[in-house]
Amino acid sequence: MNSVLATVIALLSLSVESSEQACLGAFVGNLHLASSRITAPRAERRRSHPHLPVIFHRDEAARHDTRTNLYRKFHDYAWNKLLMDDNPSLNTAPEELHSNSSPSKGATAGSNVVANIRSISQFPYLIADRQEVVDGGQVLRLARSAFLETQTPESEPLINPMTIHVLNFVSFPSPYIQEVDYKNSGEGEYLGLPIFGADIVSLPGNKHLVAIDFQPVLPLVDSVGGDGVERKSLLPTQYAHFESKLQQIHSKYQSSNADSIPMLPWGGDIPPQAMRFFSPYALWTRLGDENAMDTVNTSVWNAFQEYIDLYLELMRAVQDDVNAGNLRIVESTGDNGRENPVWKGHIDYLEYRRTNDPARPMLQRLYGNEWSEKVISEVLFPGL
Repeated sequence: MNSVLATVIALLSLSVESSEQACLGAFVGNLHLASSRITAPRAERRRSHPHLPVIFHRDEAARHDTRTNLYRKFHDYAWNKLLMDDNPSLNTAPEELHSNSSPSKGATAGSNVVANIRSISQFPYLIADRQEVVDGGQVLRLARSAFLETQTPESEPLINPMTIHVLNFVSFPSPYIQEVDYKNSGEGEYLGLPIFGADIVSLPGNKHLVAIDFQPVLPLVDSVGGDGVERKSLLPTQYAHFESKLQQIHSKYQSSNADSIPMLPWGGDIPPQAMRFFSPYALWTRLGDENAMDTVNTSVWNAFQEYIDLYLELMRAVQDDVNAGNLRIVESTGDNGRENPVWKGHIDYLEYRRTNDPARPMLQRLYGNEWSEKVISEVLFPGL
């Protein structure tokens, strides 16, 4: 596996005490604490979303500047792509887990670390400008975003070397998508589509971590490309053109060419036990120089858009194939791992992250054990 596969596993640390640091796993741990988009007038926002913190923006330009609100525009972009901006009622996270707040130690007096969670299981995006999804079969199963932000007493984002800012967005495809094989009673192979995951993390001391990937749930398949070179394939053959696009996007931002300097340098190695959940196109970098925030606001922002755009284009193509009868979604119950390796791959993925979530100590310290454990088990890594 190429070194550019490396991504975040229990990386660096976040300041949750002025003299202490708590480990934050940005990608393999997948901290999913999210905020809902906030753009409506303040009074209207508070009436319709009483659990959400109010964010004040001095002007429209500031609202789109990651220097003043960091990762909120990334979050907004992802949810807008899913056509969820006007559908907050579809949030499936338990109401008591929508938001939490804890005093920020070591930052400005009166500031708080505010956590919000969003999770959905209905996807208007999949049927926009198309016929209704046949038989209620959606190729996306779950999407959840996560936002952890230090805020002033006035609920403005607070950015200084002692503050915490984390954005996570994850989308799960259905593990029950099956090819239609009319020669064999209509039962074909299950489609092992990857999970989309993106984490963008700012740590005390001008340290920034970025990890974006199409995460595999099955072992990659050996294949020979049009150039005659043997490589590992992430996507099923019928979607190979999406993988070619993904390879091009990855190379643009994190080229492994020794003759060129990548826009986003490789971030480092990952433990062997986690490598199965990373593709050859994992974009992983650490930033910490004087231009780090500019890089987040340009190269990281552009890469994030390209990755999520391509993933959702892939999901639309798969949904079209389901609607056309080329694929079908076969819901299963019980221990069907022997018959459906994709289901087993999702179970392994969820169990690994539920057990090894390195954000647990930080969440427990900030928000208590009970709330943190419910977030992890009921929203971040719920069972199938």
